Amino acid sequence: VRTALITINERIRVGQRAGHDAVLFVYYSGHGDAEALHLGDTALKLRELEALVRGSSAQVRILVIDSCRSGSITRVKGGKPAPPLALPSPGVDESPGEGLIVLTASTAGEDAQESDQLGGSFFTHYLLSGLRGAADDNSDQTVTVAEAFAYTRDQTVLASSRTLSGTQHPTFHYDLRG
Repeated sequence: VRTALITINERIRVGQRAGHDAVLFVYYSGHGDAEALHLGDTALKLRELEALVRGSSAQVRILVIDSCRSGSITRVKGGKPAPPLALPSPGVDESPGEGLIVLTASTAGEDAQESDQLGGSFFTHYLLSGLRGAADDNSDQTVTVAEAFAYTRDQTVLASSRTLSGTQHPTFHYDLRG
């Protein structure tokens, strides 16, 4: 994973030298804890993953982690809610801004749960449903990051509140400008 991200980041830099914009989207669904992702017999520290994503020269960097206790990565001091960000559709000339978006499946002390009925995790199921249009609150044919997260959070909380493991609370952190 480390080598793949370093390689992708180099490809992004080469593309930018040729005048291309880039959005880096990193998604992980699997085992983890408040410190690291569990990749078979190895582990990748969450802070190292965040540094690899944050260090990319892509204009917008999006990190989505669907694992237990993944919310430890969004715990930052002095954070405050940011206004909604709408990422433009391909072909739109406006720049999407610059920065980092982190979405996680659970808080630092919670398990990320799966549903037999859904055939996978609550968080990923509702994130994908939201991105496919269910989160488009104002029916403008655009799903903003804020809409996608709000939908995913609300649906994950609702669905997981009925489980024996208890309620799961997705978290976010936006560090954006532009």
